[in-house]
Amino acid sequence: MKNKIDVLEYLDGRHYDAKMGSRSRFEDIPFYINKAKEYGEPVLELACGTGRVTIPLAEKGISIMGLDLLNTMLKEAKRKSKETGVNIEWIEADMTDFDLHQKFNLVLMPGCAFNWLLDLDSVEMCLICVKKHLKPNGGFIFDAFNPDLNILVRDPSKFYPNAEYQDPDGRGLVIVSENTKYDKANQVLLWRLSYSIADKTISKNHEMNLRIFFPQELDALLKYNGFKIKAKYGDFDSTPYTSNSRRQIFVCNVKNL
Repeated sequence: MKNKIDVLEYLDGRHYDAKMGSRSRFEDIPFYINKAKEYGEPVLELACGTGRVTIPLAEKGISIMGLDLLNTMLKEAKRKSKETGVNIEWIEADMTDFDLHQKFNLVLMPGCAFNWLLDLDSVEMCLICVKKHLKPNGGFIFDAFNPDLNILVRDPSKFYPNAEYQDPDGRGLVIVSENTKYDKANQVLLWRLSYSIADKTISKNHEMNLRIFFPQELDALLKYNGFKIKAKYGDFDSTPYTSNSRRQIFVCNVKNL
């Protein structure tokens, strides 16, 4: 099942960066830098977006390649990397179907991009690609949301606060609200966003779907697709995963046959 991506910040990478910056969503970067140094180069980042993680790693001298499906995101990533002066190869491709004819010491999938894999076929196709591109003893690190029942049982007719950030075109403060509806049968969260400036709606009902992965489910998916979980964290300070963790953060290796 292909994900429908119709969210403003994914259609315009500048909005993505402005929104993410307003949330201080950079606490994971030291974690990924340390893991890249531990596993060694080269590194591949899947669903790299505008280079939020890719560029800081490259600035540390780490050889890294960024792959993303959306050219709108890669356009901003290319602009930023050129401005920063780092050399990164950007690849426009689907993380469930790519062949780079190269192997990596580490494959990263930050930002809960794993939740974009909506069904079993997509998960398995992505994991096959990851295994194909890993060197022996290479690592695969990704994170996924820890299911929040408060969100899953929300009233689907209401909108809730999501974020605020300054419009990249200088029009003022952008206020984002969200509406969610959970499909229990498929474990998919339909997520709609509405954007407004000065009480005027500039964009509404932008949507995408997110797969909700429960903890034991993810452990099993990795095991039966040939991965060994080396560590599972609940935050980027490497604290152990618990029921109250915000994220499920996995450090994996391919099982030896």
